[in-house]
Amino acid sequence: MGNSFYGYQKKDDDNPFLGAPKQDACGGIIYFGNSIAKSDFEALMRIMGIQPAHFVNPRKDFALFGAESEEPGKDGYLTQIRVVPKFGLSCLFGAIDDAQYENFPDQQMSITETLWLFIETERKRWGTSFTQDKEKGLRGLFDGDGDFAREELSFGFMLENNYYNICRIWSRAWLVTK
Repeated sequence: MGNSFYGYQKKDDDNPFLGAPKQDACGGIIYFGNSIAKSDFEALMRIMGIQPAHFVNPRKDFALFGAESEEPGKDGYLTQIRVVPKFGLSCLFGAIDDAQYENFPDQQMSITETLWLFIETERKRWGTSFTQDKEKGLRGLFDGDGDFAREELSFGFMLENNYYNICRIWSRAWLVTK
């Protein structure tokens, strides 16, 4: 679970009122469609504390961990990336030592820019319509039947830990029905 208040928070998935982090003003899971505008996504990142408006220099000292599902319908995602800033790598996970912390390289993009690039990449890969392009469509991956229920790309975002600024984004599908 991490180290006391600032460790990874256990979520109560069955009760949204109890699922909120007790020690943070924001956190949790948000689902949104593929039509989200960049300005709205940037606002969401400010609201969730990923890129607060008062930061002059956006955070670029983070590592990315990614995964692709071999069974998207079962796993609930297509592709996911987890962002772990160097502070979390060092203090929460103990994955880097003091020397590595001091010499940790910056990424070329901020966390928000990286997450937005993920959205754009998944849009290109899977398409943005439920009209099921045979080349890159989601047909049947999330139990759609291709007629009454067709998959459309969407996303999930989770602020796993506000204190360490650890977050995750994933592509998924929702079923558009007639």
